[in-house]
Amino acid sequence: MRKLRKYASSSSLMDIKITYGNETFEFNLFEELVVDENRINREIQEQPSSYAFLAMLHKKLFRISKDKKMEMEKAYARAYMKAKSQIDSDTNRLYPKESAKEMATKSPNYHLAIRYYHQAEEDWGVIDACVKSFEQRKDLIQTLSANIRKTN
Repeated sequence: MRKLRKYASSSSLMDIKITYGNETFEFNLFEELVVDENRINREIQEQPSSYAFLAMLHKKLFRISKDKKMEMEKAYARAYMKAKSQIDSDTNRLYPKESAKEMATKSPNYHLAIRYYHQAEEDWGVIDACVKSFEQRKDLIQTLSANIRKTN
């Protein structure tokens, strides 16, 4: 467990950089998750706005991911229809479905759409992990706050 904390404190995996529209958000997740017991009242006040920001970004990135998936599917469909309407020079007939599918998967526009979709999925997944981490942080703050009240 101690090694994991060491890795978390120094790994670039915890350096989050997400772009949404014209805005880029950068933060170190390890640093954001630290709870200072001496500032528990401040932590309680700040947690909801940080969590709300992450939750809103999470929802927006989820939508972008869905849109990028649809764009990827459209790019494939366009490439497939284009290939399906072409004449095979060997047979002088339209390409069969199997050949059209193969040609569609090789389309540069389809590959670009795949890359955009995968990036959107990764961004959404990263923020999903951040949201879950802040949910755990909330639970920790509640526990610490209750423990402090019991000792006073």
